[in-house]
Amino acid sequence: MIRVANKGCVRRLGFRSMRAARTRNIVAVLAIALTTILFTSLFTIASSINYSFQQENFRQAGGDFHGTIKGLTWEQVEEMRTDPLIQEDFARLFVGMPVDPPFNKSHVEVSYLEPAAAPHYFCQPVEGTLPREGTDEAATDTRVLALLGVEPKVGAKFTISFYLDENTSSRKLVTRTFTLSGWWEYDSALVASNVLLPRSAAEEFCAQGSGDPYSMTGEWNLDMMFKSDLQIEENILQILENHGYQHDDPQGENYLKIGVNWGYSGAQLSNSFDISTLIAIVVLLLLIIFTGYLIIYNVFQISVTNDIRFYGLLKTIGTTGKQIKRVVRQQALLLSLIGIPIGLLLGFVIGNKLTPVIMTQLSYKNAFVSFNPLIFIGAALFALLTVFLSCARPGRMAAKVSPVEAVRYTEGGGPKKAGKREKVRKARSGASLPGMAWANLGRSRGKTVVTVISLTLAVVLA
Repeated sequence: MIRVANKGCVRRLGFRSMRAARTRNIVAVLAIALTTILFTSLFTIASSINYSFQQENFRQAGGDFHGTIKGLTWEQVEEMRTDPLIQEDFARLFVGMPVDPPFNKSHVEVSYLEPAAAPHYFCQPVEGTLPREGTDEAATDTRVLALLGVEPKVGAKFTISFYLDENTSSRKLVTRTFTLSGWWEYDSALVASNVLLPRSAAEEFCAQGSGDPYSMTGEWNLDMMFKSDLQIEENILQILENHGYQHDDPQGENYLKIGVNWGYSGAQLSNSFDISTLIAIVVLLLLIIFTGYLIIYNVFQISVTNDIRFYGLLKTIGTTGKQIKRVVRQQALLLSLIGIPIGLLLGFVIGNKLTPVIMTQLSYKNAFVSFNPLIFIGAALFALLTVFLSCARPGRMAAKVSPVEAVRYTEGGGPKKAGKREKVRKARSGASLPGMAWANLGRSRGKTVVTVISLTLAVVLA
């Protein structure tokens, strides 16, 4: 067969054919937009619920870092933080805890945090700053200030007593007056409140400790962030191995304690992931795709049916089935370029509006809306995949029809066969609106079944 450079001609043919059916195009764009809205709103709600779930877990876990290596010296901190697996790190020096009234019913920790760690511990001052080195400054939250009877005002003086080597027989009570350098609102979801000191003051207090091996006073923790939250424990253990440490035997040499932030969904998923979880996720995604497929498929099926004589005429002038399929796909792509952006925008707005309602029903204290770009990328790809799957069968139908069959084609009965008489139905009680509606449903039982299933699945997903 001689190859002819006619792709441009086929493109113009598809575009002009599409321009000739504006009403059909509007319906198709609406169907694609509705499907994209379905994907985007579901992905937005799922992502926002997961994000809110993680944020509450982070506050209970004490921070949003991936993992921690505990009980280090400063030299070990400097050694560990050079590991290439670590994307971001920040150190914390624990000093002590106040446990006497008014703190006997509150968990409060006194420590030094590197400035980069403050947002990860939810200790970023909303007024003022973190304490400066070489000063008597300290920063804390409104709960600690309220227990001390101090107004949250930068520059205010407050006195606090706390224990070094808490939970050991050699614990020591110290009292110090600080100048408030900054404060933040107390978050009831947080397990502990923090009083942050300059490093110089924290090291001064730690030097007064007993050095008890069971005491946390004077210990550094190195908190870390990795590329992903899917293999946090594996990454930490690899870092220990890279530097000659181990976590298996607490009585052995070079033993170090570690912590994995259980607040991350990825960490929980990697620990509890099994084949049933995978199957459930795959089934849900297939159900969503199938619902969108049925919605768009109906539109393209009707479109091809209405234009079946047009495709038959194209066959008459030598257009191949492959070219006709290309015309259908091209029209689907052009309509998608209009419908998908509309669906992404409206779906995200709807998802944002529905998320707080759903979060309230799930008894979440705080609702956070996720702006993850993967929502739009995933929804657009799923919508585009659904469009091409939906137009595949109508495209094959248009490609296979012969010129003679196209002229004799009738909806519901396919091409008319020569010599075959049509069956005439006679109504016993005359014409009626319900009767005509029922008869119209029976003209194309396949289309009726597909429509009912698509509406049912859309309601189930909603």
